[in-house]
Amino acid sequence: MLATSLYTETVKRHGADPNIGPRLPALLAAAGFENVQMTVAQPAALDGEVKLMSPLTMENIADAVMAEGLASRSEIDQIVGELYTYARTPGTIGCMPRVVEAWGRRSSV
Repeated sequence: MLATSLYTETVKRHGADPNIGPRLPALLAAAGFENVQMTVAQPAALDGEVKLMSPLTMENIADAVMAEGLASRSEIDQIVGELYTYARTPGTIGCMPRVVEAWGRRSSV
């Protein structure tokens, strides 16, 4: 399994929604908010700390991934190693997860 798939499935199994961001505007509208707006940001870089987000995330969720039986320690170690290799390769692009902000107004009653 790819790191993103492992992250997504682990978060779901812990009762959270790893992809809620794009649905936020619709959720606000359904809750009665008006004039719903949104922005999306996704920092990316060719070098620096942003490129370490993926391997660091995988390291930090490793115990949860193993507890869910989604990957073994050796599989996780291999994935983490590949992610660090990619991050350290000149010219590759690394990025943070996208951040979705959504807001609106509730009409006064």
